[in-house]
Amino acid sequence: NRLLIGIIGGAALIVLTMITAIFLVSRRPVVVIVPSGAGAPGVVAPPVGMPPGTSAGPATAAALPMPEISISKVAVTPATDDPLDPLWEKVATVEVDLAPQQVAAPGLEKGSISKLRIQAIHDDKRYVWRLSWDKPEIADTSDVAQFTDAVAMQFPLADGAPYTMGGPGMPVRMLYWKAIWQKDVDKGFQGLAGIHPNTDSDLYWFSKGEREHDAAGSVDNPQAKQFMVAAQSGNPMVDLNRKSPIEELTAHGFGSSTHVPDSPSRGRGAWKDGKWYVVFDRPIDTKDPLIARFNSTPDKQLIAFAVWDGTGGNRGGRKQITNWLPMRITL
Repeated sequence: NRLLIGIIGGAALIVLTMITAIFLVSRRPVVVIVPSGAGAPGVVAPPVGMPPGTSAGPATAAALPMPEISISKVAVTPATDDPLDPLWEKVATVEVDLAPQQVAAPGLEKGSISKLRIQAIHDDKRYVWRLSWDKPEIADTSDVAQFTDAVAMQFPLADGAPYTMGGPGMPVRMLYWKAIWQKDVDKGFQGLAGIHPNTDSDLYWFSKGEREHDAAGSVDNPQAKQFMVAAQSGNPMVDLNRKSPIEELTAHGFGSSTHVPDSPSRGRGAWKDGKWYVVFDRPIDTKDPLIARFNSTPDKQLIAFAVWDGTGGNRGGRKQITNWLPMRITL
């Protein structure tokens, strides 16, 4: 009996050993991934403007310096309504890299604008930025498969706010310019006749035009506004009497952009010789939460940028972006 028990026990031990060996051999190896810039040997953090998860190269190569946006003080800033003011030629320019937005859907598969040039100054009354980028042709129409050029600046309103439009409890503030809004300001609301001049439409009894409904002329008519649902609801995207090409927004993360009414900022864009030049300004008002943040730590501010290429089909999340860039204000 003892012999039989020993044989059975030995056989069981052999079978158990074989099963364990087979399990260990067939098991997939465990791979530990260390984020770049967090102690991974041979890897440095990606430079500003590169998509997250992109390696900047071996550690033997020095990490690319992070460009700083310096806002110098001057006696008087150039006029906001002239982006081509010769005074801008005397202001230092910082060129930053843009990368296609690929953090959230819908992303941009391939970028078409790789560089953005930034100039920034202030006086005792205003902060002013001028942004410029190469754009061989203007895109300032919104229609079927047609989109508009645009550019935006973003600032954190709380420490730790992600550059991806902020996060819960960490809001950001954005100033947004669109070429189509600039066209509305310069030439009046671009209705159907402006986009398709050879088309006809039904007559409306309240229209002031002869051949089609004159939206710009009838928007103040209470009876006419019944038929303009978006304008009647106060949708800020339907401003038939637009006075500024700038929209101000706040956000707490992707998909949370919210219009901020009565923005104190002004701006203007001008296209010349294959380049867009867009000026933003911000009055220095200590009651403004953005200005209050600037004043709290002027040498430790952040700024980020986004550019939309209408010709390339950019809209919404399909844009070129930067990460946060350091911004220093000289008082």
